[in-house]
Amino acid sequence: MDDRTETASREHTANRRGVLSNLTSGLALSVSIFALAIGAWQTRLMQGQARASVWPFVAIGYTYNSNTDLNGFIWHVDNNGVGPAKVQTVTLSVDGKPMKRWSDVIAELGVNHRTLNVSTTSLNGDVIPPNLNRETTIEAVRINERDVAVLFKAAIDRFKMDICYCSVYDECWVAHWQQSKVDAVEKCSSEGLVLFEE
Repeated sequence: MDDRTETASREHTANRRGVLSNLTSGLALSVSIFALAIGAWQTRLMQGQARASVWPFVAIGYTYNSNTDLNGFIWHVDNNGVGPAKVQTVTLSVDGKPMKRWSDVIAELGVNHRTLNVSTTSLNGDVIPPNLNRETTIEAVRINERDVAVLFKAAIDRFKMDICYCSVYDECWVAHWQQSKVDAVEKCSSEGLVLFEE
């Protein structure tokens, strides 16, 4: 009887050790899976923070000054975000008619551009740095003559400009003339568009 009791006691101890070992293994596996899930969540969070740290935000607007012959009308493009904006496509229309150059826009407004004192800047393919404590505004067109500046100011509702731009992570948006909202897009496409070149 002693042998049987001793054998049963050993089997009982072995079973308890087996159960304890299985419980410990299960607990270790659960902790590992939980740590893996936390690591994946933390990685996703860090990727979102990295994208946000270089998020560009392009705004298209104008400045009008009727009191002087200099800087009468300035069409400006700003990057109010925190990262650079890579300009992919630019479109501009007057009354729905696509334009390719500022000289086309000026002619559409009925002005002889050959006698005009105008400064223009091209945007296509440019990288617009963010406005972080410095002036990086791009003056797309500067009209210095007061009478022509008045024409541009009067035609504000006739203009439509869209700028498609991307971040360094190739996330893309379209900024619109005189709108504070931008639209996220899959990518910037020039298919079917008449691109503004100047």
